[in-house]
Amino acid sequence: MTTDTAAARTLAAALFDMDGTLFDSEPLWDVSLAGFAETLGGTLAAETRRRVVGSNLRDTARIVHDSLGVAADVEESAAWLLERTRQLFALGVPWRPGAQAVVRSVRERGIPTALVTSSHRVLVDEVLAQLDPGMFDTVVCGDEVTRPKPDPESYLTAADRLGVDPRDCVALEDSRPGITSALAAGCLVVAVPEDAAALAEGHGAVVAALETVTVDRLISLLAARIG
Repeated sequence: MTTDTAAARTLAAALFDMDGTLFDSEPLWDVSLAGFAETLGGTLAAETRRRVVGSNLRDTARIVHDSLGVAADVEESAAWLLERTRQLFALGVPWRPGAQAVVRSVRERGIPTALVTSSHRVLVDEVLAQLDPGMFDTVVCGDEVTRPKPDPESYLTAADRLGVDPRDCVALEDSRPGITSALAAGCLVVAVPEDAAALAEGHGAVVAALETVTVDRLISLLAARIG
């Protein structure tokens, strides 16, 4: 006689990406990236904008440089982009529809939460200042790890801080780098992009509309996971 006890997993923590997953910050990034391209004497192409979603600042700067054929200092470009985006974030970053309800419901069930983002701490602090204190048990920022997304370090760090096995965690993400990072860490990943059609096949995540995500659904998805 066999038992499913070893195979079934209990939701130990919910790990949330920030930009484009919980918060509708991508339009603000649109503004700062367009302005960044203008400072380099060019125009940001739609394809370049899609490529930088989920990337860290330095990679974003490199991608824009390459797309415009510009040889510029990556660190200076990243610093410009960071400060311009911080100014925009300080004006207010709205929740995505359904996102706040998901986070609150997870917390009401006593499940630990983490914010796991590629954004730098100065941007994250602008967002956190607009929220109720203690909404996340820990926060991992892109400039606080050695290897940001798509490397798994960010998600492994979050799980370690919470004292849980990453295989018992569900990560909500919206971009390929984030999905890759969370999967490599061992998490079950639920992808909640605004445009699901824009997310290429073969990513290994469960795709769902954010408004349909509930705590019970996350628990069921994880419980059904084998391994």
